[in-house]
Amino acid sequence: MSRRAREESARRVSDCVTTLLQDQPFFGSLALRLPIRPDAARETLASDGHEIRYSPEWVADTSADHVKTAIGRVVLACALKHHTRRGERDPGRWQTASQLVTHGLLRDAGFKLPPEAEAWDGISVEQAYDRLPEPQQDGGDGGAEDNAPPSPGGGTDGADDPQAAAGDDDSGGDTDPSGDVDRQDRDNAGEDDATGEAPSVDPAGTGEIMDAGARNGGDAMSSDAPMDVNAEEQAWDEAMHQALNLAKAQGLAPGAVEETIRDAHRSALDWRSLLRRYMTDAAPRDYSWSVPNRRFIDSGLYLPSMRTEGMGTLAVIIDTSGSVDTDVLAAFWSEVREVAAEIEPERVIVFQVDAAVQDEQDYAPGELPERIAVKGRWGTDFRPGFARLAERGEQPACCLYFTVMDCDSYPETAPAFPVAWIDWSPRDASWAQPPPWGEHIRIGD
Repeated sequence: MSRRAREESARRVSDCVTTLLQDQPFFGSLALRLPIRPDAARETLASDGHEIRYSPEWVADTSADHVKTAIGRVVLACALKHHTRRGERDPGRWQTASQLVTHGLLRDAGFKLPPEAEAWDGISVEQAYDRLPEPQQDGGDGGAEDNAPPSPGGGTDGADDPQAAAGDDDSGGDTDPSGDVDRQDRDNAGEDDATGEAPSVDPAGTGEIMDAGARNGGDAMSSDAPMDVNAEEQAWDEAMHQALNLAKAQGLAPGAVEETIRDAHRSALDWRSLLRRYMTDAAPRDYSWSVPNRRFIDSGLYLPSMRTEGMGTLAVIIDTSGSVDTDVLAAFWSEVREVAAEIEPERVIVFQVDAAVQDEQDYAPGELPERIAVKGRWGTDFRPGFARLAERGEQPACCLYFTVMDCDSYPETAPAFPVAWIDWSPRDASWAQPPPWGEHIRIGD
C-alpha cells in the first residue's frame, strides 16, 4: 500500500471518529481516549483497551458506516470489560460471543450492521460463550467457521433487523485479510514478524477485541509486570460514566447501552470506585478543537482534545450523631481527600451535623486535613445541613452525605444539586431505609 493510500486511510478513520463525536458522543468520546494507529496485521479494526489498531487496507476498502460500527463495537466491548474477562477461554469462541452480545446494543443505538451479523439480546458474554459450540479440534483457527453461532431462544438475528439490513453490501467482509502484506506496510504498522502475537480473529467483521495487555506484542500474563486488572477495569468504569454523562448532556445517550452497562458494573464496583465515579462525574467534560489531541497526530489523525473543566464547590455533610463509626469515617474521609486532590474543586465545604449543624469549614482542595475531629454526638436530622447550604446561598456541584441512615427527617423537596448518600449502616439494619431522592452508595458490611 502506498504512502498516499495509508494517509487516506488515516484520514478516513479520523473522519469516522469525528462523526461519532457528533452523532454518537458516548462511543466517540470513548474512542477519543485511545491512541489510534495502523496495524497491517489486523484483519479489520481492533482494541485491547489501551489503543485502537486498524488495517489500512481494510479501511480503504470498507464503507464509513462499517468503520464507525467497528469503532463503536470495540470501545463498547472494552466498556463491558470483554478485554479483561476472557481468562483461559478459547480466543475465537470468545470473539464470537463478544460480537453477539454487542451487536444488538449497537443496532439499538443506530449503528449499521452487516446484513449477516447476528445479535443475542439480554445475556452476558460468558453466557453467550457457554451457548456456543466447542471449537473443532482439527479445524481452523477458532474463527467464524469453527464457532458458527446457533440461534438461542430469545436471541435476535441482525439480518431480520431493519437497521442491520441497511448495512453496506460492499463493506470489508469481501476483503481478504490473508493476502500478502508488503514489508513497508508492516513497518508502518509498527509490527514485527517475531512478536508472537495471537492471530487476528474477527468472525463477523465488526471489530476485534484483544486481551488487555496484549499491545505491542506483549502478553499480560507472561510480562514481568503483569497488568493490574482492577485498575484497568476501574479506569474503564470511570471513562464509561463520563462518556454517558457527556452524551446525556447532548441528549444523545443510547438508552439500551446505558441500562446494560449500569447493570453490568454496579454490582462489581466497591464503594470507593462508586464514590470516585460519582465525584469525577461532577466535573464537566467537553471537546476542544483549539488544541488538537496530540496522541493521534503521529498517526496522521486530526481530532479534538477532551478537556475537563474545573469542578465547582464540593459539599460534604458528615452525620456526627452518637452512632458514627470513626474508623469508617476515616476511610471515607481519606477517599474524599484523594479524589478532591485529583479533580481539584474550587473549594470544599464540610459540615458536621447531628440534629443541628455543629461545625462548618471551608477548604481549598489541597488543604483538607488528614483527620476530622468529630463534633456533635446527639440525634440525627437530615434537614439542618441542607438548610445551612441554602442560607449561605451555596449551589455545590455535588453533595456527599455520610450517614448511618437512622433518620426519616428529610427536606420536603430535593435540592437542585446532586446528592449522594454514603450509607455506612449494616446491611441487616432494620432502621436503614433507602433515601427518597439522590444516589445511594452503601459502604457498610
